[in-house]
Amino acid sequence: MKLTHFIFTLLAPLALAACVALPPTPVAEVVPADAGILAVDALKNATYSGIYDEPITLTEGSYEGAPFDKGGASRPTVQYVSDAELYGDLNGDGVQDAVVFLLENSGGSGVFTYVAAQLNRDGKPIDAGAVWVEDRIGVKSAAIEDGQVLLDIIMQGPGDGACCGTHNAHKTYALQNGRVVDTTGKGGDLVKVSAADLDGTRWTLLELNEGQPAPADAGVTLSFGDDQFSGSGGCNNYTGSFSLGDPNPFVMTMGPIAATQKSCPEPTHGQETAYLTALGKVTQWSYVYGRLALYDADGQGGLSRMLFALQ
Repeated sequence: MKLTHFIFTLLAPLALAACVALPPTPVAEVVPADAGILAVDALKNATYSGIYDEPITLTEGSYEGAPFDKGGASRPTVQYVSDAELYGDLNGDGVQDAVVFLLENSGGSGVFTYVAAQLNRDGKPIDAGAVWVEDRIGVKSAAIEDGQVLLDIIMQGPGDGACCGTHNAHKTYALQNGRVVDTTGKGGDLVKVSAADLDGTRWTLLELNEGQPAPADAGVTLSFGDDQFSGSGGCNNYTGSFSLGDPNPFVMTMGPIAATQKSCPEPTHGQETAYLTALGKVTQWSYVYGRLALYDADGQGGLSRMLFALQ
C-alpha cells in the first residue's frame, strides 16, 4: 500500500473574531526530488476544470475573471492553497500524481474549497478535474491511499452558522474515467469538535508570531491530553490546563501555567518568556492546513498567531 499522508486543518481563519473556521501534518513519506513528482510551480500555473463552465489557467497560483457587471468589483477568483499538496498514484500507473486545494470566491461571503487532481505525464501536469467540497470548511487531515483521496474536514453541522463549522466529517474522492469525483458514501451523524480532537497530539513551535519563524533549535513543544497541556519552552518544562468554549469549541482558555525555574541563557530566556506569555493569553485556536494555530489578542484589536507543526 502506497501512502503519502499529512494532516491539515483548516482553511485560513474566516471571521475569526466571531468564530474560527477550521486542518497539514508533515508529509509522512518524503518523495525524493528526482522521483519525477510534479513541481509546485507547474501546479500553480496549471489548467483546472470543474470550477466554472470553462477551464481556467492559474498564474502564480491565482485566477481572476472578468467582473460580473461592467465597472463592478465582484468577479470570479480562484486561489491555490500553498504548502498543502498531496502526492500519490491516482490512476495506477506507478507514477506520483498530485492533488491540490483551490479556494473559489465570487464576491460574496462564501469561500468554496475544491479538491483538484493533476496527473503526471512525463513530469507535466494534466488536468483531471476539480470537485467542490463545501463552503468555508477546515481540512483537518488529507491523504492519498490506494488511489483514493481521503479527507477529514470541519464543516457546518446542527446549530452552526454558515461562517463557522464545528463538526467533523469524512469525505473520499477517486478517479473515474480520468476525472476526479466525489465517492463519499452516506455516513453517520456529524460529531462536534471537542477537546478529544487535541488529546494525544504533540506539536513543535514553527512561528512565535505570524511570518517570523522560530529558531530551528528552539525546541519549543506543546502536548495535549485530558484537558491538560505540557511541553518545553526551550529551556524549562511547563504544564497547565485548558478548556474549550461552548457552543464554539474553537474558543480556548489556557492556564494558569506552572514552569520549572532553571536559569536560561539568552536569547533562549527571552524567547521562552515571550512564548509562555503568549500561551497564557490564548483565546482561540484552529488548524492552518495541518498546523495548529493558537491566537491571542495583539493589543491593537487584532490577533497574533503562534503556529505549530505536528510531531
